[in-house]
Amino acid sequence: MELSLGILAVSVAVAAAVLFAALPRIGTPGAMTLFLRYAAVSGVAAVGSSAMYFMYTAADGIIALVLGDVAMVLAPALLLVALKVLAGQRARRWALASLVLALITAIVTATVPLPASLAVKVLLITVPCTACALAAARIRLEPRWPMRVILVANAAYAVYSAARVVVGFAAGWESSLYDLGFSFGPATFAGSAAIVAIGVAVVRVRLGPRTPELPLTCPAGRAVVVGDWALASAAYGQERMRAMVAELQSTARTFDETARDLPRGVEITMPDAIARLGDSLRDVYGWKPDEVALLVDGAATAAIHTHPQRTGRRRGRGSART
Repeated sequence: MELSLGILAVSVAVAAAVLFAALPRIGTPGAMTLFLRYAAVSGVAAVGSSAMYFMYTAADGIIALVLGDVAMVLAPALLLVALKVLAGQRARRWALASLVLALITAIVTATVPLPASLAVKVLLITVPCTACALAAARIRLEPRWPMRVILVANAAYAVYSAARVVVGFAAGWESSLYDLGFSFGPATFAGSAAIVAIGVAVVRVRLGPRTPELPLTCPAGRAVVVGDWALASAAYGQERMRAMVAELQSTARTFDETARDLPRGVEITMPDAIARLGDSLRDVYGWKPDEVALLVDGAATAAIHTHPQRTGRRRGRGSART
């Protein structure tokens, strides 16, 4: 009993330390910054779980198993926090939910013998993986493929985890079928593939949307973009500018679900779009007055083309036809 409590205390301390890397910075501006931070910690947790499992395989230590299970559950849970932040939601409640999930995992692994604890852990992993897939499906960023990769990777691993439990109970945890497709080796390979795919997608999100070679076209008055890009980038930095664009696009979708992302802003069908979006960004994301002042009509920039108005004059009755 004392050993289990000690292991539980260590696991809680590790999970709290992982979350500490991001929680103190929740007040910093920029959803993109928080997204990248939580995604990075998620990747560290995923790699750390593999290291703990290798240690458990070599030395058969219960502490390594508990820490590995906690880190493995934290990896998709923290990725879910990252996606929720990118979607404009607050990080704190999702981060605390991740801590609770890690605590449950630690208790089960430390007190319940194998393979029952393995089944519970795998089922717990399917919860944040499924939630990540759903969250990625709702996020609309340009380009679209990084979120699709995150969606597919999490959905595939959730299905794989569920199948792992089904095969374990149906055919046996020591059966040849389970060893062939769901034992430590295949599970590690599947997890590594998901980690690599998600990592590539996160890096692409970090790079931001590519500037199209040809200007986009939208009706006048409907494009709201971050203007004075060169001067603002020099003053605030590229990372802050990308975060401002992401926050602008997320805020626009709260007013209009059909809002279309532009390279440096958004196209939205809403009267007084600049004023209303500026007020919301100031209230929700804490934009400063000089940042709100950067919002301009896309027609005033060279990045967006508007539909031209027909200005041809009517021909008089005596005009010659050609």
